Amino acid sequence: MRKYILAGVAAAVLGIAGSAQAATVVFFSTFNGLQPLNTWSVVQSADGWTATGGPGIELQNRVAGNPNTAALNDVFVELDSHNGSIGQNNSSMSRQITNAGSYLLEFLYSPRPGVSLQSNGIGVFLNNVQIPPTFEQAGGSQTSWSLKTIEFYAAANSTLTFSALGTSETLGGYVDDIKLTAVPEPATWAMMIMGFGGAGALLRRRRSLEAA
Repeated sequence: MRKYILAGVAAAVLGIAGSAQAATVVFFSTFNGLQPLNTWSVVQSADGWTATGGPGIELQNRVAGNPNTAALNDVFVELDSHNGSIGQNNSSMSRQITNAGSYLLEFLYSPRPGVSLQSNGIGVFLNNVQIPPTFEQAGGSQTSWSLKTIEFYAAANSTLTFSALGTSETLGGYVDDIKLTAVPEPATWAMMIMGFGGAGALLRRRRSLEAA
């Protein structure tokens, strides 16, 4: 009898654990290797992102500031892009989120060195609505990378967008290492807790049977 009860406890725990999915990385865009050393270019797509406004996605590799690592293939993005008329340089890049759910967005931001706060703004948008805040900072003598995080809920087939904000004159903030993670819903965690509660009840029943 004891073996059967323990088997039932194990099955309950494994079944609930399988239902309660851990956080899942949806995508991680590093842009690495997309641009030769000491060069830049403006493209219409890069590492899963598509230009959806302005001249395009500007890829940089140690032209105006350093990436966040020493790797020579480490490339980052500027969205106040060249290849457009002055005043029409602010660009956007987008990609789709297929499944509805709660998400954690993480990315690295740096102001462009020597550029004012008013021109270094980066905004994140979901279905053309900005998710606060605007990320902006005055540039110093070198890039200054910091991790930014945003949590949000997205409906199925939503569009996530990064856009340059502020003065449009080809000089703006940088982004890199954009990671989107699907976060388990609270109901899922509740299901897991209930499952472990059920497992505890089975263990208590086993002890009662053994005592009898």
